[in-house]
Amino acid sequence: MIATTPRDQPVDGLDRIPGSDASDTVTCYVDVRGEFVDLSLRSDWWYTLGPSGIASAVLDALAFAQEKSLVASTLLEQYGRRAGVRDDNPYTFLQGPDTPYPADPEAEVAEAYAKVRRTASIVDAADRIGRMRDSAQPRVIAGPRDLFRLTMAGFDLRQADVNENALSAADADQLAEDARAALVQATREKDPRYWFSREVTG
Repeated sequence: MIATTPRDQPVDGLDRIPGSDASDTVTCYVDVRGEFVDLSLRSDWWYTLGPSGIASAVLDALAFAQEKSLVASTLLEQYGRRAGVRDDNPYTFLQGPDTPYPADPEAEVAEAYAKVRRTASIVDAADRIGRMRDSAQPRVIAGPRDLFRLTMAGFDLRQADVNENALSAADADQLAEDARAALVQATREKDPRYWFSREVTG
């Protein structure tokens, strides 16, 4: 598809590259950069994998999808195409608004204080990104129902587990939603826009 798609047209499927575990029970989808997009779980997961095998199957499916995304990126480069880039510059929001220079001394002082507060917020967020990235301290990211949990060290995914005592065979949808939420959050935390957003920095 990369070879036959015109250079001015996007290649179909690169925003949703699938990868499945060995049992084909879990399928994870990533974009061409290898970032998690979505997850699906077959309704018979309890019988194919059971609660003791489902967490590792999610990680296997994710790893396979990311391997395929790496192959896709390599092929794009071989054909002289660029891998998908973000639609917007993740740092444009760090620029202050273009406003006329205030003639009123009080307004000038207020603007200066606002810039100082904004700069302090940016520095604080940058510090948090650096400390989290470099930290070897394990932390857990759980889905809203606490059915699926990821253990992270920095931005590295170390392991996954499930709350086996809270699961039943009928919980495929709820488990998939929990795993999806945890993986989405882990992906967000790698993105500077998450940490520099107004919701985080205030």
